[in-house]
Amino acid sequence: MNTERTVHILGAGFAGLQAARAVLHKDRSAGVTIVSAVPYATMLPALPDILTRRVPPGAIIRDLKEIFSRYGERVSVVVAEITEIDLEQRTLRDTLHTEYPWQTLIIATGSTPEYYGFSQTKNLQQLDTMENAEALRQEFHHRDGTAVLVVGGGYTGLEVAAGLRVGEEKHPPITVVDVADHILPFLPERRRQAILRYLVAMDITVRSGVALQEYDGTTAILSDGSKIENVLVCWAAGMRGTRTEIRGTVGKTRDHRLHVASDLTLPGYPQVFVAGDAAALERDGQVLRRAVNFAFYSGRHAGRNVVRLWRGRARKPFRPVDLGWVIPLGRKSLGTVFGVLPVGGRLGLRLHYLMCGFRHFGVTQTLQFYWTALRLRRRVD
Repeated sequence: MNTERTVHILGAGFAGLQAARAVLHKDRSAGVTIVSAVPYATMLPALPDILTRRVPPGAIIRDLKEIFSRYGERVSVVVAEITEIDLEQRTLRDTLHTEYPWQTLIIATGSTPEYYGFSQTKNLQQLDTMENAEALRQEFHHRDGTAVLVVGGGYTGLEVAAGLRVGEEKHPPITVVDVADHILPFLPERRRQAILRYLVAMDITVRSGVALQEYDGTTAILSDGSKIENVLVCWAAGMRGTRTEIRGTVGKTRDHRLHVASDLTLPGYPQVFVAGDAAALERDGQVLRRAVNFAFYSGRHAGRNVVRLWRGRARKPFRPVDLGWVIPLGRKSLGTVFGVLPVGGRLGLRLHYLMCGFRHFGVTQTLQFYWTALRLRRRVD
């Protein structure tokens, strides 16, 4: 392995994995060091299926060393939580104060929950990782008769509410609150009202213009003064970019994503690339939403540009294409294909599972998602 052509990749999500594969395929002498807080990759869009068990948990993750086993010593996996990136000294530092020197770096650390000043976070359940999704399911079933409050009326919040409702035999009260005037404000009014009617039919209460003020683990106090006793709270109110301290001159958006040049490098640091949710990806001067397809293809592009950098060739600009999105909501769905064609119902669910399979990290897991897409009539567990 050529040590001068080794890239360190922070994060093992869609962007990080695609970046690694691109480097390994484009340069047969190159090496990759993947630094991840956990030793496996997670199919993040399928985390709500932890609640319904429509897809078994084993199909949602895959060990990183298994993913890259065919590359032998060309790939090294380091399990560590990086707390500091020094752009000038070209070092990484983890929670144990271990330093890792690097020559070329791809930051693909994804995003983490944003709390907007709410301090009682230790009492909250979340759906941002495999461990947290399992903890939410276990706590929900352990606390018999408890109510559920979901904070956030976006993609994740509605998926959590619908997933808990269709995945359980009991029928506890489920409430979704959002500080905004409307849930899913980017939708046309007609489609938003259709989703609200569907949630009401599932006996899920939606309250807009309301925020969580206090929560001690059992009682929630809302901004309108109302209280919910014996309640389990799941936080899904928003995401932000990396919390890793970066020593160097960088620009960030309000949600802490890193500004990048058109070729995905950090301005002023040609050896540093940023991809996926960590990057403030733009199209026509507008920062794009976080999405799997943007992470997937920006990661691949960053990896290819790393090889171009090593070969002294001009790096190419990244041109994002919006392939659309689908929100699975229990037994129905909501989405748009290519940004213009609305999709929903079982067709949307099938597309969701097919795309999870298409972008998965292993053959067995891919087949499980394809099988799920074909057998949607199967009762959720």
